[in-house]
Amino acid sequence: MKFLFLSFCLFIILLGENVSAQKHKPSPVGGYNDIDADTENIKQLALFSLDSITQQTMSKRSLGLIRVLSAKSQVVAGINYKIKLLVCEKDSTKGKDIVMDHNNCRSCDVTIWEQSWLNNKNVTKVACSRPAELNSFSSVAVTKRDIHENLNLGGRINLSINDKKVQDIVDYALISIDKEEGSNKPHVLSKILNVSKQIVSGIIYNIELEVCENSTGEINKKTCRICNIKVWEQAWENNKNTLKFNCYKPNKTNIDASNSKTFTAKKNINDDRLQLKTDFENFIMVHNKMYSNLEEKNRRFRIFAANMKKVKLLQAHEQGSAIYGATQFADLTKNEFKKKYLGLNPSLSSKKTLPMAVIPQSASIPNEFDWRDHNVVTPVKNQGACGSCWAFSAIANIEGQYALKSKTLLSLSEQELIDCDNLDNGCGGGLMTQAFEAIENLGGLETESDYPYEGHADRKGCQLKKPEVKVSISKAVNVSTDEEDIAKFLVKHGPLSVGVNANAMQFYMGGVSHPIHALCSPKSLDHGVAIVGYGVHRTKYTHKNLPYWLIKNSWGPGWGEKVS
Repeated sequence: MKFLFLSFCLFIILLGENVSAQKHKPSPVGGYNDIDADTENIKQLALFSLDSITQQTMSKRSLGLIRVLSAKSQVVAGINYKIKLLVCEKDSTKGKDIVMDHNNCRSCDVTIWEQSWLNNKNVTKVACSRPAELNSFSSVAVTKRDIHENLNLGGRINLSINDKKVQDIVDYALISIDKEEGSNKPHVLSKILNVSKQIVSGIIYNIELEVCENSTGEINKKTCRICNIKVWEQAWENNKNTLKFNCYKPNKTNIDASNSKTFTAKKNINDDRLQLKTDFENFIMVHNKMYSNLEEKNRRFRIFAANMKKVKLLQAHEQGSAIYGATQFADLTKNEFKKKYLGLNPSLSSKKTLPMAVIPQSASIPNEFDWRDHNVVTPVKNQGACGSCWAFSAIANIEGQYALKSKTLLSLSEQELIDCDNLDNGCGGGLMTQAFEAIENLGGLETESDYPYEGHADRKGCQLKKPEVKVSISKAVNVSTDEEDIAKFLVKHGPLSVGVNANAMQFYMGGVSHPIHALCSPKSLDHGVAIVGYGVHRTKYTHKNLPYWLIKNSWGPGWGEKVS
């Protein structure tokens, strides 16, 4: 696995086994941060947890979400969410109304582990209790009348094709067409021609669309057809049904010359939207994305479309060789990406002042260097649903330096640090500087095989067996902030523990990334990793030679740029 970032986007926190480095006052990585609880993503996660809460509480009635009280996130191999929410049992005895029984409510703390690039999320912990003051929560009801307020029953009402609800219904209609026709070539939307709704016992949507077949990522416009679809929705029962659909080949129509300019503009807009829809469907297939409902899928499409504009901007201003595109993160907002993958816990601070390192005074260093070519880098590991990137960063450093000294590459135990390091917070985050100090205090490290990784703190506490210790360290030092000095130190002493700023990497697909300077703030060190090498890159516009770093991460071999 290889990650290529230009040097000014990478800021050294520390190096160590026998050595350590820092440029800024380090903050622990991997801890929980408070996040906005009033977002659609948090709401969807809260709804996702309801089945697990029902099972844990053994409720005989289904549960409904009243509100999310608070939320925290933690960057692990993916993202951990801790969400506090209020849920109440649904009372189905109120006739047409769905009423939340506020006499049977619970305050619940849930932990959800999400790995978006694997399209995976799981509820890992549920704890519920009765709210202290039930009377503070009012009864909540959703009625048919609320849904149809101020609408005339029976009459058709034309809807704007830009209406969010229309987009959701159209997505449902496309799925219906695929199911009814059983085609192995999924249909994509070319244009929405007309949509109206009719209030009955629920709402009937009458939809006229132009759809085309999507074959191997290409739109075959010869297959485009007009489809009339009737969808019946009963929102209070969360239910949709396709009542009728009919598709036919469109007839050629004459276009008024006076409207040709307007028609061309609309056609370009429709073509762009059709291409985006195609790209989005391909993105879903490539990354095995699954969305909880059509509303969420439509929301992700809008985010995807906005992100593709950012991709064009990034690519237009890229000075390196990086390629930006629809990565596994392309359906996330900037804030979601930051919260999910770039977490930092500022609550801890290293109290120990480290001495300065002696920089090797070699006359020159190679233009390129990669410790993977010298058998001092273990395969990429996976920290899982645990904020232990600080431990993986420190261990990668020590593994490399031990390999240099002993000529033997050992995989050492991160779990030992999670269980036994009292200076850091285990899966709640930590600092590499403190990890080195803890290893000194513990007397050394066992191997991965003797003390295997579990991804959580052992309930029995520290299980270190000192006779099994294979590697010990004696000190840690600060390294110069000069990047040439850092490179000299790297070549002499092996892989180094660092923190990275990854703001520009949401759409990074490969190459050497050289984005605009605004995306490389030294105040935003997001994740603990290890430098395993460096190289030299010639910039796109200024034609200057600038160094880059090779980075080893701890999110498993399925993440990042791969090399043979």
